[in-house]
Amino acid sequence: MSRVFYVLVFLLLISKSVVSVPSCAEVVRDLSPCLKFLQGKDVTPQCCSGLKNLAAIAKTKADRVASCDCGKQALSHFDYDPKRFPLLPKKCGVDYNMPAIDKNFNCSKVELKHLS
Repeated sequence: MSRVFYVLVFLLLISKSVVSVPSCAEVVRDLSPCLKFLQGKDVTPQCCSGLKNLAAIAKTKADRVASCDCGKQALSHFDYDPKRFPLLPKKCGVDYNMPAIDKNFNCSKVELKHLS
């Protein structure tokens, strides 16, 4: 009986670490409402709750790099102004650093610092 308990605890710990990494579907879902803002069509971003969610789950550098790669891939199909990315956290009141991601941005250089 105790082996079953330890196996269950082990599986829960593994699943917790897997679940905490944002998936591409989560990144796209959370940030897709930002598209009109990134295109300059909206003055106020409509994705603040998604950005807050992303900031809460993308805790490690690996999470941030994966999120960046997913967003970069999804946005490759649209015209947008990458310089508007860093405006999102300020407009949404989220302590999260967002670089100006364009098609040439190297996501491995994403910083894990918080805004002050």
